Amino acid sequence: MVLGLALATPLALAGAVFYLIHHIVVKANLFFIGGVAARICGSERLADMGGLYHRMPWLALLFAIPALSLAGIPPLSGFWAKFLLVKASLDAAAWWAAGIALLTGVFTLLSMNKIWNEAFLKAHPKGEAALQTPMPMRAAWVGMAGLAGLAVLTVLIGLAAGPLIDYAIAAAEQLSNPQAYLQPLRAAGGQ
Repeated sequence: MVLGLALATPLALAGAVFYLIHHIVVKANLFFIGGVAARICGSERLADMGGLYHRMPWLALLFAIPALSLAGIPPLSGFWAKFLLVKASLDAAAWWAAGIALLTGVFTLLSMNKIWNEAFLKAHPKGEAALQTPMPMRAAWVGMAGLAGLAVLTVLIGLAAGPLIDYAIAAAEQLSNPQAYLQPLRAAGGQ
């Protein structure tokens, strides 16, 4: 998002707007998953987590979707946000900015891989018996449905990004030229 603001071209601002929407969905999902994982593992520290893939494979899948989207892997929502910023960088001949955007995706993928390995793949340090039931079964299904809904939204935004990109471009145009939307407001205030 900061890169879009730094470049300040209409397409870069559209990328920043798209990133804003993408981050609301993806990061909310990752925070919720982190809360569920901490409750099951009995700790918020990665070193004290483990065994989640074996215990809750659905939670692993629901983590993988937003994690890969955050890294900008196609066809998820994060890919389109990153695509807009890389294209805006290349259009502005800011090769360094495009490189930073792509490198950030690599570092994000590496950090998500570390979380995957620590929380999901490795065994729990205190053994599988240390894993707790997160909540009563009915509440667990409601919570999983919410996580699944956010994951599905991440995929849908990625697969049908066109309308959201159009919205982001329109918002960027208004951000680039605030007079276009302030003039009618001033005219209405003068009547």
